[in-house]
Amino acid sequence: MNPLVLGALLFYGFVAYCFYRILLRVGYTPWAALLVFVPFVGQTVLIAWLAFGRWPLLRRVEAWPRWPVDEDDDTA
Repeated sequence: MNPLVLGALLFYGFVAYCFYRILLRVGYTPWAALLVFVPFVGQTVLIAWLAFGRWPLLRRVEAWPRWPVDEDDDTA
């Protein structure tokens, strides 16, 4: 196998692993990291999805109950 092709596959594998970890942490399906292997479009789609999409993790965090805030409290 050509060393250039092997290097490119290793690089794309590393990038896919990085996207896998990011997608897992924000609550999306990590299998979407395989889009990295689609030439010219995959990484752009993933970055746009992460940048402009609504993260499932944030929906869960926003659903948490809020502590009551005393607006007259000046100790902060």
